[in-house]
Amino acid sequence: MKKLLAFLISGALALSMVACGGSEPAPAPEGGEASGGTVSIGAVLPLTGSSTGEYLKAAMEVAEDIINNSHDLDWDLAKNEGILGGQKIEIKFADHQASAEVATTEAANLLDAGVVAITGAYNSGCSASVATQALEYGVPMVCGSSSSASLTDGTTYSFGSIFNRVAANDAQESDEFFEYLTYLNDTYDAGIKKVAIAWINNSYGIHADEMFQKYAAEYGFEVVGSVSYESTSTSFDTEAAQIKATGADVVFQASYIGDLTLFAQAYSSIEFFPKAIICYCGGFQDASFAKVATDLGVNSYAGGQACTAELADKLPVFSYVNDLYKAKTGQDIDGPALEEFASIIIAAQAIEAAGSADPEAINAALKANEFAAPYLITQKVKFDEYGQNIVMPAVVTQLIDGKYEVVYPINEFTTSDPVLE
Repeated sequence: MKKLLAFLISGALALSMVACGGSEPAPAPEGGEASGGTVSIGAVLPLTGSSTGEYLKAAMEVAEDIINNSHDLDWDLAKNEGILGGQKIEIKFADHQASAEVATTEAANLLDAGVVAITGAYNSGCSASVATQALEYGVPMVCGSSSSASLTDGTTYSFGSIFNRVAANDAQESDEFFEYLTYLNDTYDAGIKKVAIAWINNSYGIHADEMFQKYAAEYGFEVVGSVSYESTSTSFDTEAAQIKATGADVVFQASYIGDLTLFAQAYSSIEFFPKAIICYCGGFQDASFAKVATDLGVNSYAGGQACTAELADKLPVFSYVNDLYKAKTGQDIDGPALEEFASIIIAAQAIEAAGSADPEAINAALKANEFAAPYLITQKVKFDEYGQNIVMPAVVTQLIDGKYEVVYPINEFTTSDPVLE
């Protein structure tokens, strides 16, 4: 405890930029041990305003089922009933309403309730708020799908000691995206030279734009446009026209599902059909966007994905998880949902590895261990000192005739050649 308090004091100044209020750090849960045969894990999600949060919640509930009950899978975590000799996990959900301020309050409420680990929060700014609170309480956080590189760059925030992110960050994605464009030029003589980006003006979009600019320069592509928009925008005709006017061969998007849908409709209405539209996580990964692209009759949309239903035959554990998820939601699991599924699984694996529900022991286990992930193409997850999963957990998929096909990298998981508009 003395060591923990010393760390908190040394990090207090750095945290003042992101923490809400000026109260003293609260103590960690006494002992951290589970009571009543359950171990509580917190989850802060955007449950108000869109369907996204409900899909993420459903994925976490599938993880809870797999951990707590016996399943006929070649995977010890799924075969056994519970952790720590049979104790069950209980997920306590909270709604941050896409507000960093609300995320701070809801995270504190869960931590006060004694959760031994916390997960979430999809929106990168909200994840930063949750992580700040988790650090104050000395409780580890497993972040599933937030992508902002700033969360794990080792300089922007000081909560890396308790923070662990499953998803690829926007730096990793940008590197893979521009490597993919180079592959298209080299293999298909695609002639891609000019690139532009449309991005939402929040933490997610700002850092996506920064990484886009950085890696475009590194790979030798000309940036001809960078168009931002506000989260309150309800029409993107102007922004779409600005992007078209740049003459970009390829457009990048950092957008959520509602925004991306409106952009796609706006691009089609002005007959703007670039060779590819490359999307950072968010909206593209939402399974409902497949129908949007299909209805518009375009195959140009691509982006990073943790997995796709087209790989079900090659990944039996993923296929099983997807079936459970589909039974709950009526659709295939998408990238963010699978990453939030992973956040609960990994929290449970860390508790088991620690042999205890003590937060300090769980945190040490998260940093020290490599975790089996048979539901991912990579089959494993390993966090670096800043909490970033260093096993690149995403592939480039393209929506071809309404299906998320793996088009890059070229390996045993590739399901289709790319289609260029």
